[in-house]
Amino acid sequence: MPAEKLVYIANKKDVPVGEAKIFRYPTGKPGGETRPGLLIHLKEDLFVAYDGLCTHMQGELTWDKYLQKIVCTYHDGMYHPEHGGPYRGMPKEALPAIKLKIEKNGDIYALL
Repeated sequence: MPAEKLVYIANKKDVPVGEAKIFRYPTGKPGGETRPGLLIHLKEDLFVAYDGLCTHMQGELTWDKYLQKIVCTYHDGMYHPEHGGPYRGMPKEALPAIKLKIEKNGDIYALL
């Protein structure tokens, strides 16, 4: 079994509650290919992360801090930030979650 890989995303202090950060993580494919991911600070000490491409047509996702929803830039589809499931529009499948590791110093890593 391959060892788990940690990919640094941010420090907790750099992503305020209600905000998000787009990051890149490796796919494991040859050539160093990466995909976007989306880290969201939902509430005090609660962070979630998802793959950053829509399950409908692989459009890049963004965070709408006013609506508090994950939004697809292609067709205005939306996802629930709490569980990554579809909220509105074309997406029919939940976003793949990315496991996180948060160190005592506040550093947040994607656990791949």
